Amino acid sequence: MMAKGQVLCPLCGARMERWNDDKVNNCEYCGSPVLGPSQSRDCVNHPGTLAKGVCHVCGDLLCEECLQYRVGDYGGKLFTIVNCEKFRCVSESRWAKPLNREYQRLTDMDWADSSDNIIFRVTGLGALLMMIFELFFVISILYIQYFTTWGLNDPPFLPFFFLRGDLVVILSILGNLLSAILLQTALQVYIHERQLGAGLLLAFILIVESVFLVFRGIFFNLLSFPNPLYPWGLFAAFSVAVLMVFLGSLGAIYNGLKKRNQIEYAKQKLGLK
Repeated sequence: MMAKGQVLCPLCGARMERWNDDKVNNCEYCGSPVLGPSQSRDCVNHPGTLAKGVCHVCGDLLCEECLQYRVGDYGGKLFTIVNCEKFRCVSESRWAKPLNREYQRLTDMDWADSSDNIIFRVTGLGALLMMIFELFFVISILYIQYFTTWGLNDPPFLPFFFLRGDLVVILSILGNLLSAILLQTALQVYIHERQLGAGLLLAFILIVESVFLVFRGIFFNLLSFPNPLYPWGLFAAFSVAVLMVFLGSLGAIYNGLKKRNQIEYAKQKLGLK
């Protein structure tokens, strides 16, 4: 149960103290404005006109005519804030740039929401499968080297430096590192401004990862393994993951190029270049 005088923030749901019944209160957790229960809902400058926003500095309620919208980068995330025209409020809002409504309209990227969601899911799942594949690969190779007659053969089919399995571990660490970088890059394809670069980097890492896997297969003489299902099964599983990431990277590159061209067109049309 909530204590007397507490309300729930309508945005984050946190409990907050309501210290002003007739003024705007700010949530101490997310900073969202919460109106006092007896506060007028009219614009402070235009009585009788319903307010559309709250100045993030002084807390005054403002109608559409009195609002100044700004967009700022805070902690790596873009925030839209609102301020009134008072000197102090404008000064404390200068860290954010004024919002250009026409530029916002021209650079609206809602058209890409559904395709970006598919790209994100495909690349993310493909990259995750590659990490699982890498883990299975190292475990299976170590098992073969230590617990099968083929792996314990002398001279060895599986090369090593000093101890059996040392090269397997070293090369597998590199393979897992590549797959981790691949997964981290795949998570960037959903961000508009990073999508093109993430798609290109994803394709490059995928090529490196694929070449490195083929190298390991040849280096460990897997084609001479007695059971042919093992190397070809690995190849088939890896190919599925590669195909998913490859298609996702192509989609990210395509959407990223369209978005970049859209932004360039907006800047050129509004004379912002």
